[in-house]
Amino acid sequence: MDSNQWAEVAATLRSALFPANRQDLVNHARTQPADDRTLALIAALPIGIYRNLVDVRDRLRADPAI
Repeated sequence: MDSNQWAEVAATLRSALFPANRQDLVNHARTQPADDRTLALIAALPIGIYRNLVDVRDRLRADPAI
């Protein structure tokens, strides 16, 4: 994932309430002005609890098929 993609994910989730699980983050992202690629990256997060944006960044997997 390049820095522009991460910047879009971070901007989309900046106002999310943490801790949050993946579905919470997906639901939040859907309420934001995010493009399909950003939504797909967030939906591809592993199932788990995220304490903050650093957790999201550390666990985000960029899938070339997305």
